Amino acid sequence: MSNDHVRPSSISGIKQLAKRLKKSECVSHTIALDKASMAAGFENYRHAQRAFGEKRANTQRGFDLYISVLWRDRATSSMGCEILKMRLGKPLDALVKPAQYKNGLAAMRREGPDHLADLYTEPSQADARETACKIARKIQFMEATGLVPSGANRSFPKGSFQNRMPGSDHDAGWYDPVSKGFIRTSEPYSRGGVTPEQHKWAARYGWGVVKAPWKGMYRPDDGTSLFLLADLSKGYSLEPLISRLADAPPPIVISGWQGESRPTAPAFVSPGRMAEIAAKARKAKTVGNRARPIDSTEDNSLLSEARRWPNARMPIEQHKAVGRLLKSVLIGTRGRAGVHRRIEAMRVELDSKAGREYGRDELSDDVFFNLYYQELPESDPLAAVPGSWQRHIASLGEIKATLARHYPECPQLRKLLKKADQAIASLLTWKVAPAAGDKPKPQQSVPPPM
Repeated sequence: MSNDHVRPSSISGIKQLAKRLKKSECVSHTIALDKASMAAGFENYRHAQRAFGEKRANTQRGFDLYISVLWRDRATSSMGCEILKMRLGKPLDALVKPAQYKNGLAAMRREGPDHLADLYTEPSQADARETACKIARKIQFMEATGLVPSGANRSFPKGSFQNRMPGSDHDAGWYDPVSKGFIRTSEPYSRGGVTPEQHKWAARYGWGVVKAPWKGMYRPDDGTSLFLLADLSKGYSLEPLISRLADAPPPIVISGWQGESRPTAPAFVSPGRMAEIAAKARKAKTVGNRARPIDSTEDNSLLSEARRWPNARMPIEQHKAVGRLLKSVLIGTRGRAGVHRRIEAMRVELDSKAGREYGRDELSDDVFFNLYYQELPESDPLAAVPGSWQRHIASLGEIKATLARHYPECPQLRKLLKKADQAIASLLTWKVAPAAGDKPKPQQSVPPPM
């Protein structure tokens, strides 16, 4: 496939075509620009400039995405969090669904509508930055092409890995939601083009192989190139993808790092996540939701479908005690998803339950908001970084005992106790020792409703 016949879809693409036309047709630069613009579907170069100027203005009104990666250097006992901010033309959730992360974004989790967080802790600041840049490049690729990650075998010829293209390296499968087709990418360490052996492979299976004008996702600044592969016998065309990638911004690389470095605590919360939390808090803590029905209380958990709790309520002082213990367990466990996420789920569940057990005439908003979401004051002994995870394990044991004393046996209680048991199991197998830098600063995690 020749890139000379690709229809330009940006000003830079028009300029590139104009250079080729100027050389091949021996015309002036102005005439070449007009011809290239007409090839792109415009009347002339000025018309193309106006059209793309409007498109650029719309893109600038896009959406922010934050990519956060924790790191801990054992040699120097230093740690931190690297945060890379990038601009998208559409929201993250419109670009890729959380269910699709398991293929191309398996190491990431959705922390909010504008935040992707790494599930692992990198061994150095440089590694954390490289990871953030690599994820950013995958997002750039998805936005430019409209493709989403896929682990389906249908991305291989005849659906078999054995038919993988020779010379493939760092390859991945993708799905095109528009054409319903599957393609593959390969990113070998090569600055050359498609090899004769790969041309023979493509002819044998009726596939197309083309080197992309965009440098790629794996190591674009360290010698890799991006190749696109697709089954042309089914009518799929790689030309639109090549055209879009020709117009894509340069891959984000560590040498041009423009991210933010910050401590691991307090944990970074993106603007979109804060808005999401505030909206859920307002919905869960209305007067109507906090009113106590005669027979039972329906708990619309923020993490699961609506379900019914038996008609029992825990004393306010016990809610305070449990909330204090949950807050303490969150200290130092940000890098351990098996603990941190389960404790967060428990306090969201219990916060919602307390809001339904007590009306405003029994529990003021100030006290209510502080039960589970106001961080511990520095004067509280449990606010200090623990000497070992045994303190957290003991706190979770006390939480379990308190909940079992005040709530009758029911599926909802069993789920809470199971989360506590799972968090304890995760702590018992965690080999990382608590560090002073893990201590969060006092903050209000959920802002009061306006």
